[in-house]
Amino acid sequence: MNMKSLHTQQQIEHALFKLLQKKPYTEISIAEITRKAKVSRTSFYRNYDQKDEVIAQFLFNRYHNFIADIDQHNLRTFKQQLTAYLEFFKDNPQLMKLLLDAGFEGELLNFQTKYLKKLMSVYHSDVHLPDYAIAYQSGGIYMLLVWWVKQNYQTSLTDLITYAEKHIML
Repeated sequence: MNMKSLHTQQQIEHALFKLLQKKPYTEISIAEITRKAKVSRTSFYRNYDQKDEVIAQFLFNRYHNFIADIDQHNLRTFKQQLTAYLEFFKDNPQLMKLLLDAGFEGELLNFQTKYLKKLMSVYHSDVHLPDYAIAYQSGGIYMLLVWWVKQNYQTSLTDLITYAEKHIML
């Protein structure tokens, strides 16, 4: 991808998240996004077919960066990886709230499950779980995260990780 397209995507992404702070996702038009991003509609459609793709690409990039961070920081245990995952959301408290308010619960869970499966195959190849078991465990992690976000991260990360170690079978 060339730098101009990357810059345009970042502008569009930033504009969409700014608009999400003010109004529901369903009420945001592509025209509003392009106006806020200061890009043309042609530029938008050169990068995306619809506004849902802005969120999908954003999630893809975040999860891809998470996997890269695992490598960069040599996080090999599931405890270390889960801690880094949850810390990301604690360090970006409005992100998950905006995505949940925008109605992206399903997409978030699907991305998380896809990347949990990848995480298991790359970093924990000795653990052999069928896809349904990974999906089940991912659902538990996801609901723990959603609960934590909704109670404004009041429970300590240490308590969450301790709980997860006892109850999530990965």
